Order: sequence, then structure tokens, then C-alpha cells
Amino acid sequence: MSEITLIIHGWSDCSQSFKHLKSHLIKQGIGKVDTVLYADYESREDNITFDDVIDGLNDQMYKHGIIDHNGVKLRELNVIIHSTGGLVIRHWIWRYYFKDRNRIAECPVRRLIMLAPANFGSPLAHRGKSFLGALFKGRWKIGDFLEVGRKLLEGLELASPYQWQLAHKDLFFPEPYYTAGQIQTSIMVGLKDYEGLRGWINKPGTDGTVVIAGTSLDVVKLRLDFSKPRQAGSGQYCPCDWMVKQAVDDFAFGVMEKVDHGGIIEEAGKNDTQVSDFLLAALRTRGPGDFRRLKTRLAKATEESYARTGKPRFQQFFLHVIDDQGVSIPDYTLEFFIVKAGRGFSQVVSRQNMTRKELMYSRMAHAELASEFHTNSQDSSYRRLMFNVEKIKAVLTAAQQDMRTGVVLSMRIYVPDIDKGIRYANKNLQNIILYDYRRTEPGQPSFFYPNTTTFMEIKIDRYNTYVKIGTEARKH
Repeated sequence: MSEITLIIHGWSDCSQSFKHLKSHLIKQGIGKVDTVLYADYESREDNITFDDVIDGLNDQMYKHGIIDHNGVKLRELNVIIHSTGGLVIRHWIWRYYFKDRNRIAECPVRRLIMLAPANFGSPLAHRGKSFLGALFKGRWKIGDFLEVGRKLLEGLELASPYQWQLAHKDLFFPEPYYTAGQIQTSIMVGLKDYEGLRGWINKPGTDGTVVIAGTSLDVVKLRLDFSKPRQAGSGQYCPCDWMVKQAVDDFAFGVMEKVDHGGIIEEAGKNDTQVSDFLLAALRTRGPGDFRRLKTRLAKATEESYARTGKPRFQQFFLHVIDDQGVSIPDYTLEFFIVKAGRGFSQVVSRQNMTRKELMYSRMAHAELASEFHTNSQDSSYRRLMFNVEKIKAVLTAAQQDMRTGVVLSMRIYVPDIDKGIRYANKNLQNIILYDYRRTEPGQPSFFYPNTTTFMEIKIDRYNTYVKIGTEARKH
């Protein structure tokens, strides 16, 4: 079966930016002029949605003879994406080859190379919807003046419901398809900040535009259900254990030290660059053995990038808080503490019952964990926090040594009452243990894993006093 190579751009971009990459691929023997194709979509149209993009993409796949009218592959497909293109291709694969039934064997995508993909958000997305975003990136055409692609940007925003839902559709299930034997997926992202005037938008842990930890597909979901507590032997409140769901991790991932978000495309289209060499290797893999050798090489390159630059690695958490009916809780606050080990889940942790040292290290931990905090603008029940993994580990180590005892990292959630008769069970949310030095047995969730995104879903009991059952008639 003959091969097609398809290039998909990101938000506010177009195929014009990838002309050098196409020429480079042809010179290297990866296809010809008529087999290296561009996929363009109008990303700055305010009304266009991801559903619109993948619907149009599917129509074009059929028109160009890549699939038949039933979606069955007619050609093998290599896909190279940049930035938002990662969400586009993941959405398309899920929608047409997994949503109704598992048809992955009929999917034309054989190799998927993601260059700085926005798999789990960009801190610039919510800025893009602002007036400044419209001014600098908006379209300057009569009829759609200053349009920025608002619906796509909502999906790109950190901790967006769209990213959460897509991950549950294509990553958190027992039949992964981003594997060495199915869709061989290679991800590369730069470690370099923007320079010059563009440097004002740099954020920690990014390549200037996307979150490095959010490019990887190595995600895990932790779920804690406080809505139906069980009673321990002592009669005290005991929440359900963390329920862990691990997503696929059979993909190649590399962090390149000398490129930023836009520069990775330039490097991919040149001879003898690190990005180009790995890109060509990914396009030339054949069996699972080839792919896993590439995976090892990219992992080594990542270690070398961090060793040479000394840059920190970050981890991000996506939080979603819901009630016992599955309804989002938009209003809640989080606090983080470091305290001596031994406090129970239901014990209140507060400034009134903490020692001076516990209070000091708790402030340090909270400042670190909340330093890159973002509440999603469309649904505030979804939030993102990101932190420097080594820094928070260092705080825990210092606290343990200073207090000469084991410590735990815990989280407290507070949800305000709706009114005098509708409340949340806050007493159950006082001391949620995130890290305990004593819990080292197999199967326990790891909370510190750099360059990954951890999904955390917490269910809280909402109750009311407005409903009664009795033998006597009531008037109200």
C-alpha cells in the first residue's frame, strides 16, 4: 500500500509555514510533490469548532483517495502535526475509528509525529481570546475583523473540558492504539524560551507557547470519591482509596534543548539538525523493534537536554471537582500543607493546630504548588496547577530533616454552602493525603512524575435539609 505524508498546522498558522519542511522531506526521499500534502483549516474563524475541523478533514481524506466512503484506508498515512494539530488528529482518529466501535485496523494513520503538540493546553490560549490577542493574531478581513478562532481557543485553554473529555475518549481505556504495533507516535518539543520581544510571553515549563509536560501522552487519572464514605474499624470517616487509571505510555518522547515552539518547525526542515534527524527516523520506522529503538534514543536525548541546560522539569495536574450527582462544582478553594505524619483524613489541618515549622514549610509548599495555577474560564470546576518537581521534593526533604520525623503533603478543599439548606460535606475534605513517605508499597499512585499530566477527579457529597419523609403532614 502506497504512502501519503500529511502536514497539519496549528492555531493562527497555515501551510505556508511548512513549505521548507515539505521540500526537505522530498529531498530526503519521504514522498514526492503529489504525496506530501498539507491540511489547512481556518483556525481564526470564531464559529469553527474541533468537530467542524475533523469533519472537513474527513471529507478531504476521502476526496484525495486516502480513505474510501466508509473510512477504510486506501493509502498508508504518515501525519506530521504542529501545536493544535495534535488535538485535531487525535479527535479525528477517535471520532471515525473508535467512537462507535473499534475500527483502528481500518485507520490509515501508521506513523504520527507530533512537533510541540498542544495535547494538554497552552497558557497563551486564554490570552488569545482577549483584545490584545485579537489585535496581534486576529483576522483583518471585512466581515470577520479581529476574529481569533474563539471556540478552538476555548479547547486549547489550560484545563479545558474539551481536553479532559478527549483524553477520556482516546487515552483512558484498555485498548490503546498509540502503540508500537498500531499508530507509532513520536512526540518532540523544544526546551528553549522565546527571545527578544516575544520573550515577554514566556512562562515556566513551556517552549514559549505550549506546556512541555502537556505535550506528552503519558497521563494518569486519580479519582477520590468522598460522596459515599465507608466506616473504618474505629468508626471514623475513611474515604475510598485513590482509584488509579493509567493511560498508554507506548510512545516516543523527546525534549530538544535548542528550539522553541516555532523554531522546531524550522529545525525540522533543515539538514543535519537534531529535530530533522529524529523526524526522518520516525518516518522510516517499520516494525515495533525500529520504533522502540527510536523511543530509547529520544529518551536519551531528553536526559542530555536537561543535563546540559540545567532547566527544571515540571508536572501539571488537571483537577475536576464534582458532586455525588456528577454535577461540576465551580466554587472551591485549595490549600496545601506539610505536616508531621500521623494525621487522619478527617482531622482538620489549620494554622491553629500546626507547629511553627509545619506552618513555615506549608507556606513554602503552597507557594510552589500554586505558582502556576489556572482556573478554566469556561468552567471553573476545571483547574490546572503546575510545579517544579524537584523544588517540591526539596521542600519535603528539608521539612523531614528539620522536624526529624516523617512528613506528609496534604490538600484541603473547601466548598462554600449554596444556602442555609444546601451544603457540601466539607468535614470530609480536611486532610487529603497527596504524598506520604511511608506509602511505598506497589500499586500506590505516584504524585511526582515530571513531564506528565495527572488528572485528578474528586467527588464530594452535596446534601440538603429541604427533603423530608414522615408520618405527619407538613406545611411549608
